[in-house]
Amino acid sequence: MNIHANLTTTESGNISNNSTVGSFSQFVLKKKRNKVLLIAALVGTIVQLIIFKSLYPFPDFISDSWSYIATNVYNMDVNLWPIGYSKFLWFVHLISNRDTFLIAVQYFLLQAGLMYFFFSISYLYQPSGRTKLILFIFLLFNPMTLYLSNCVLSDALFATLTIILIVQFLWMLHRPNIQQVALQGIIIGLAFTIRYTAIYYPLFVLAGMLLSRHRPIIKISGILLGVILIVPFVLYTKQKTKEVTGTAEFSVFGGWQIANNALYMYNHIIVDTNKLPPETRALDKFSKQFFKNTPPKEEELQQLPGTYFIKVPWAILKPYMAYRYTYDDPPGQFKAWGKVSPIYNQYGSYLIRHFPVAFAKYYLWLNTKNYFLPHLEKFETYNLTINTVPSHVQDWFGYTTPDVYAVSVTFQGKLFYAYPILFMLLNIFYGFCILSLLLTGKFNKLSLYFKSTLILVSTYLLVNFGFSVFATPVVIRYQIVPIIILFTFSLLLIDNLDQKTKIGRQ
Repeated sequence: MNIHANLTTTESGNISNNSTVGSFSQFVLKKKRNKVLLIAALVGTIVQLIIFKSLYPFPDFISDSWSYIATNVYNMDVNLWPIGYSKFLWFVHLISNRDTFLIAVQYFLLQAGLMYFFFSISYLYQPSGRTKLILFIFLLFNPMTLYLSNCVLSDALFATLTIILIVQFLWMLHRPNIQQVALQGIIIGLAFTIRYTAIYYPLFVLAGMLLSRHRPIIKISGILLGVILIVPFVLYTKQKTKEVTGTAEFSVFGGWQIANNALYMYNHIIVDTNKLPPETRALDKFSKQFFKNTPPKEEELQQLPGTYFIKVPWAILKPYMAYRYTYDDPPGQFKAWGKVSPIYNQYGSYLIRHFPVAFAKYYLWLNTKNYFLPHLEKFETYNLTINTVPSHVQDWFGYTTPDVYAVSVTFQGKLFYAYPILFMLLNIFYGFCILSLLLTGKFNKLSLYFKSTLILVSTYLLVNFGFSVFATPVVIRYQIVPIIILFTFSLLLIDNLDQKTKIGRQ
């Protein structure tokens, strides 16, 4: 008999017998306080959605939303973004084409993932009553989940999968079983088809499997499983992209991102066009002309943190594409983006390799600051302040007119104004706590389970930080799960310190 299966490690370092708590299902469904919380969460989820949809009767759209829907409308096998979310939209559409149904599905899935997270935290770490209540309200009565779910974007679904993945590893540290190993692999595979951000998740899996108490063969299998499930999608995407653009690229957007990142330093370096790869010299002429005639001001760059050269229509990349290729529909747009992507990749990579110090100073440092104070972006306004949607979006949801509206197009920006500040403060507090524990030697006095947990979540946060700074735009909707993790484990650290203090006084 494995004694670990019957023991729960509390934050104070004491070991309590699980028989006093029971199984997880008994903990949730039979313990009176938890049963009340579950009912409150279920009722609250429904009530919140009803009220919210009365204020925002239509979903929130951006150009990415149009692209996801266009993938289905034009029967595209590949597009600018992974096709997983488009397939999700297609599946939901088979059941109902009502936009409210889609938003409800996204919201209920996310809330279900958060309930699973909340009750798992409550069961595994036994937080104080105060901490538990604060966490319950923050997770399940937070407007950010409503606004996130109301977007026709992959964010809510990706966040749901990420939360479930993290919970699997928290359980794996406590009660490892083979089902968790299989499930984490499946989640990694699914998440990667929805957003390429999941490309760094195998690093998180590596940390989780090494920290788990599985046998070595199971650890190796768990590490490899997610990668194995990712590879077919990578090969499929590259092949389909090659059929359209002539180049076997995995992410068409990747080339645009690399060129965008490199261009942030262009006005501070001297580039000899004749030394550039021949395929990129025409593009460099566009860069020289742009920075000579219309160099962006600092405030203009700040309005679109980390994405200026992708989003601004006259900022080098889109004019060069228009110079080379034209299009009149979404498949043509993807082909045009894909045709220039290898050139952008080569150009951006060359500049970064040859001017690494300038790149670190003018892009990486900028994006580091963006990370700790993320741009509100989609959360700033409803539907980009536009009161219509494209015709293919209108047809997809069966709207009689292209008009959409909400109670306010700017209220959400005011509501979420404090979230970037909260994210920054949580990062500072959590980082200070971890550093303090390490420097004072108190980290080694924590229970083994809590130490493993802190290593696991810190790995996730560090890898997310690195990926966000180096490889992707930093916006608040991409940092929802890190906010949840930081908030939760900051509370647990406070709980731990409180309990240690109380024990020391006795």
